[in-house]
Amino acid sequence: MSDLGGRPVISVCIVTGRRLAMLDAVLADLAAQEGAPSYELLVCSDGDAGVRATVLRRFPEARVCEVTRALPGAARNLLVEQARGELLLFLDDDIRFDGDLLARYARLATEHPTFDVFGGPNDTPPHSTRFQFVQGAALASMVGSGPVRRRYGAHPAGAADERFFILCNLAVRRAAMVPFADDLVCAEENAVLAEMARRGAAMYYSPDLAVYHERRASLRGFAEQMHKYGRGRGQLIARRQRTLRPAYLAPSLLLGYLVLLPALLLVLGPLAAVPGVLWLAAVAGSAAWIARSVRRPRDAALAASLLVVLHVCYGSGVVRGALGGRRTVAAPQPVAWSGSTAS
Repeated sequence: MSDLGGRPVISVCIVTGRRLAMLDAVLADLAAQEGAPSYELLVCSDGDAGVRATVLRRFPEARVCEVTRALPGAARNLLVEQARGELLLFLDDDIRFDGDLLARYARLATEHPTFDVFGGPNDTPPHSTRFQFVQGAALASMVGSGPVRRRYGAHPAGAADERFFILCNLAVRRAAMVPFADDLVCAEENAVLAEMARRGAAMYYSPDLAVYHERRASLRGFAEQMHKYGRGRGQLIARRQRTLRPAYLAPSLLLGYLVLLPALLLVLGPLAAVPGVLWLAAVAGSAAWIARSVRRPRDAALAASLLVVLHVCYGSGVVRGALGGRRTVAAPQPVAWSGSTAS
């Protein structure tokens, strides 16, 4: 970390737990930054006792705390409360990045003083498996992720909104920051960005702020991730209806259609199958495009399967989140912070 005798320019905030090898790789990338402004590191773990030693081994002056039974938004609020930087940079423990990422963030924040939020895409790491590469391409496709596909691939730089960003790689000016929702299982960045937009915050997307984000290693892991994403979005829609966009409900409507299809066929006959045929045609066309983009024509079947899993699991997650009700969540109490209060 850097120390210029004053407040750090950037506060790097990481929530982690039980993925020590991945966390250590992220910390190695952070330690290798070149040309970075002064920064501090704050880490919150989910009770994993190994996190503290892993962090302090590379960054002895980092600030580390542990919490139990806290959802991600609540854990990040603890970091924000302690952070002193002008720019709050939120990173996940399963990403990798180039040696000038912090310098890029600082440069863009200086070049665009009227913007409050900065972020870029998360790409599939070069060392990934065939399954992971196809998965990343599916997420980056229009049929796969629709209005949020910019999170998974490079698009032109410019003004943006919450659809462009994901919390594994996101920076917010301290002056514009508002608390994260502490009762969402996921999508807490969408909630906080929607609230910031309501207050007039401006957001900037740049492909130069790309990081590599580890994809799920198995079909089951991918299905669980998509269901969790959908559940978080459903919770957010139920709590803040103004965040609703028709595209977010499309997978749930598709799921409902598939469940009702046998009855619809009895009532309407073959005409009832038309929406399903159109959907399958869209999946097939997108799968062919994905296979071509990864230069593996034989992967079209895998891409099609992943798109179907994405739609069904995300759609079911939205329904679960929207109908799950709201529970009161007690504020997490962190174990005593370790590390210096000065960067």
